[in-house]
Amino acid sequence: MSKLTKVIVLGVIDWASLKVERADAIEYEGPVAQCGMGRPILTPDYIASHTVGVPGQKDVIWSPLYDAAAYPSAGQQVFNFFSLPQGQGTSSSPGAGTVAKSILDTNLVTNNQLSLGNEFYAIGSETLFFPGVNNSTSTTAAFGIEPGLSNSSIGAFINDIYNVGNGGIKVLTVGTDRKYIQDGPLNLFPPATRLAGFAAIATGATATATPQTQYAAWSGEPYTLVPIYIQSTQQFTLAITFAAAIPTPSTTIGRLVERLRGYLIRQAT
Repeated sequence: MSKLTKVIVLGVIDWASLKVERADAIEYEGPVAQCGMGRPILTPDYIASHTVGVPGQKDVIWSPLYDAAAYPSAGQQVFNFFSLPQGQGTSSSPGAGTVAKSILDTNLVTNNQLSLGNEFYAIGSETLFFPGVNNSTSTTAAFGIEPGLSNSSIGAFINDIYNVGNGGIKVLTVGTDRKYIQDGPLNLFPPATRLAGFAAIATGATATATPQTQYAAWSGEPYTLVPIYIQSTQQFTLAITFAAAIPTPSTTIGRLVERLRGYLIRQAT
């Protein structure tokens, strides 16, 4: 008996009724059905469904919302994200200097909301913390702590990650009081990407100038959300609050980056 494999190349579902309105498929029979299917098969209808700039048709892309803030060496009790869009606040981007926030810091252009014609379908949240990263224009000072550095205090990088990650609660509110995240500490929101690869070398140097390689990142399963659909111009806030300010053991400034993972829905231009 030959085996039949059906590959669906286009499906249309009515989300209100969950009824499948359309399913374009290609069938394979016999030995070829057991083979790897290779690259996706694109039908003319599937290609047409991704046409850019069709009047009245929305455009959907993967485009997480992100915002960054400096983490003072003395710590800070409350961090508010997405409240200062491009052109406001102070950049925390390495080497940027004391300038207003730019695309290097956030992709929001209006505080606490998506600009007209844009909507967002959020499916997850992550927090990135970079010890020692600051906006100094000096190429040596912009990274006060590095994973491999001979003049850092032993364990400084890892201790900063550990201490900051053990505190804080993240609250995402949409509208006036609808909370969709109210969870912590921060290490529950691991980054989706991190540095890979490792090397180490040691000598008989003194304890104050020991060549070292040290790296750590919060890890675990990505923090996912029951999807939420944020409408154009709808207010939302994201705040991280600590019980008390947590200083960095390295005594250097750091950088926090918040990312709401999801899809941007745009009106065609």
